[in-house]
Amino acid sequence: MGLHNWTCGILLLGAAATGHAQESSAPAPAPAPAPAARRVDHVDVYHGVSVSDPYRWLEAMQSAEVVSWIKAQDEYARRTAASVTERPLIRGRLDALMDNRLVSAPVVRGDRFFSMESGGGLAARRVMLARDGGEARVLADPMALDSNGGLRITRFVPSDDGRYLAYGVVATGSRWETWYILDVDTGELLPDVLTGLHRGGSGSIDWLLDGTGFFYQRYPIPEPGEELTQLIQDEALMFHRLGTDQSDDRVIIDPPSPDGGIVTAMTRDGRYLVVQLGESGSPDNAVHYLDVATGEKTVLIPEADAGYYFLGSRGRTMWFQTNRDAPNWRVIAVDLDRPERRHWRDLIPEREYPIDPTVGAVALGDKIAVAYRQDARLAAQVYRIDGSHAFDIDLHRGGEFWSFSGRQGDRFAYYRLQSVVDPGSMYRLDLETGESTLHLRSDLPYDPADFVTRQVFYTSRDGTRVPMFLVHHQDLELDGANPVFLYGYGAFNWAAAPWFQPKVAVWLQMGGVYALPNIRGGGEYGEAWHQAGIGRHKQNGIDDFLAAAEWLIAEGYTSSDLLVGNGGSASGPLIGAAIVQRPDLFRASIIDFPALDMLRLEAFTGGRRWRSDFGTVEDRADFEALYAYSPYHNVTPACYPATILTPGDRDETTVPMHAYKFVAALQHAQTCDRPILLRVSWGAGHSSGATPSDRVENWADQLALLSEMLDLDVGERLAGDSR
Repeated sequence: MGLHNWTCGILLLGAAATGHAQESSAPAPAPAPAPAARRVDHVDVYHGVSVSDPYRWLEAMQSAEVVSWIKAQDEYARRTAASVTERPLIRGRLDALMDNRLVSAPVVRGDRFFSMESGGGLAARRVMLARDGGEARVLADPMALDSNGGLRITRFVPSDDGRYLAYGVVATGSRWETWYILDVDTGELLPDVLTGLHRGGSGSIDWLLDGTGFFYQRYPIPEPGEELTQLIQDEALMFHRLGTDQSDDRVIIDPPSPDGGIVTAMTRDGRYLVVQLGESGSPDNAVHYLDVATGEKTVLIPEADAGYYFLGSRGRTMWFQTNRDAPNWRVIAVDLDRPERRHWRDLIPEREYPIDPTVGAVALGDKIAVAYRQDARLAAQVYRIDGSHAFDIDLHRGGEFWSFSGRQGDRFAYYRLQSVVDPGSMYRLDLETGESTLHLRSDLPYDPADFVTRQVFYTSRDGTRVPMFLVHHQDLELDGANPVFLYGYGAFNWAAAPWFQPKVAVWLQMGGVYALPNIRGGGEYGEAWHQAGIGRHKQNGIDDFLAAAEWLIAEGYTSSDLLVGNGGSASGPLIGAAIVQRPDLFRASIIDFPALDMLRLEAFTGGRRWRSDFGTVEDRADFEALYAYSPYHNVTPACYPATILTPGDRDETTVPMHAYKFVAALQHAQTCDRPILLRVSWGAGHSSGATPSDRVENWADQLALLSEMLDLDVGERLAGDSR
C-alpha cells in the first residue's frame, strides 16, 4: 500500500476482510485526524533578539489540556500503524528475536559470580543472579517488590567479599533510584533503604573493604509532580553505615557547585576513596582523595583543567587516564608523596590515535587494558604496570561495540562484542596468557553471517573525510532501490559504533540497509573531532550527516524516496535540523525521545549539564549558534519527510515537551500529505517503552509505518523461515 493511498487504505480495510461483506457493509471510517495545536503569541527576548514560541503552552506537560492533545495525537498514530497490513509479520519477527536469553558479564566477588539476566528472554523482566559453585539462584526480582511489573533493576554493586549486594530499582519511566541491600548468604533484605540516587548521575556505590558501609552520591528529591521540571542539582557525597537509617548518613563532600558532578572509586586495597569533582557544564574535573581510616581529605589535582579518570593504584601511586597535554589521552602515574605535575610519569604515552572515550582504559589483574579508536574502529592493547606492552586483544570477530568486566587482582576478565545483528558474544580473557575464549553466545532466529558490516569514507561539505559503517544483507545490489536507515549521533565525545538494536535487526531482514556515519561531535578521532562538531560548531556535524545522505544516494545505495533519517536524545537536534534544512533528502524520519527546542533545553531537569556540548543561551555567541540550527525555531512551510516522534511522557532526561512542540510546529508548516505523527510511550522515561513489551510495540509501529511511508513490499521477505 503506497503512501498516496494512505487514507483510501484505511477506509477500505474493514470492507476487504471478507468477500461478500463489501456489498452490505459500509467502509470502516478513517481515523479522526490528529488535532492541530493552538498557537499563542509568546515571545522571549535573548540578547535583544525577539524569539517567538507559539507552542510554549505545551511545556505544561501534565496539564489537562496538554494531556488531552497528546492522547489524541498518539491514538491517531497508533491507529495508523495498526492499519498497515505487514505489521503482524513485523511484530512476529520482533517477538522471535526477543525470545532470547541475555546475560550480563559476570562480576566476581569472593567465590561468587553476580550477573543480570533477562529471565525468559530480552522481553522478560531482568533479575539478579548469583553463582557460587552450584546452580544459579535468583537474588533479586523486581516482581517481588511490585507484582504489577512497574519496577526494574538498574545496576548492582556487590561488597568486596560477596556477602552483601546493593542494587538500584526504578519505577517505570523514572530515573530516580531506590537502593536495597541484600544479605547474599541468607537471601534476606536488610532494613537499609536509600533514596535520592539518580540513574542520570555520575556516581555509584563504593563499599568499604570490610563490607560495613559504603559511599554514594545523593540529590535532593523533587516533589511529586515536579519530576519533569526540577533541575537536577546539588549532588553530595554521602557515607552510609549498614544497619542505620539513611537520615543518619554523613555528608562527606558538599556539592562542589549546583551543576557539578561527583565520581568516586575505591582503591583496590580499600585505603583511599578517590573523588573526581566536575564543574558545571564542563567535562573536566579536579581530584581529591579520602583516607578511609582517618577521614583525612587531600587535594591531589586542584584544577579542573582537563579530564582525570582514576584507573587503579599500587601502594602510594595512582594511575589516571588524562587528556592533560594529550588530546588523544594518555595514562599517567601520580606519586601521592610527590603529586606535583613535574613528577607525573607517563605510563602509557599518547598515541597517534585516541583512547576510546567510552570504553577507555581499565586496570585488570596486574595490567592495564586500553581501547583505542583507529579510523573509528576499536583496537585493544594490554600493558604491564611498568608500561611495557603485554599483548593485543582481537576484537574483530564480527563485533564492534564492547565493554570490560574485571578489576585489579583478578586472573580473568570478561568482555562483550556486539554488532547490529548480534546482541553480544561474551569472551573470557586470561590476563596472564592473553588468551580469549568464548564464554556465552546468543541463539538467534537468523544467521548473522547473512549480513555484512563494512566501512566506507566520504567527504563532508568542508572537505573533511568522514568514516561510515554500513550493514546490509550480503546479496545487496547497488541499484538505488534499497531503503536505508541513516542514524547519526555526534555528541558528548561518544565514538559511534554499530550496536545491537532489535528494530534495526528486523529492518535488515526487511531488506533494508543500516548506515552509521561517524560525524564530528563524537570521539572517533579524539578531542579535536569532538570539539569540531559541538557548541558553536554544531553545524559541522549536521553537514556531515547530510553529506552521508548525499553519498548514499550518489553511490547507488538508495534514493531520496527510500531514505530514513534517525536519531534521538542528544542527537535529536541533529536529525531535527537535518530534515528542516534539507527536507528534500529524506522520505521519512524517526526521532526518539529527543531534544529539539535548543533555547529551552537547560530550563528543565539535567539540561544544564549538557552545556558542555551545546552551549548556553546565557552567552550571546552560544545563543546565536543555537538559534541558527534549533529545529523547533527553524520550521517554515515546506514539504517535510513523513516523521514519527516517539517521546516517553515521563522522560526526565529530554523532557517530552521537545517532541510535543516540534510535532505541533511541523504539522502547522507541512505543505504536502506526508504525515507527522506523535507516537507516545506512556509511562516511559528515556526509553522506547515503559516495559519490554511496550518497547516491542513501539518498534513494530515504527517499522510498520516506515514500510507504508516508503511503499515497501516486505511481506514475502518476512513471511518465510527467518533462517
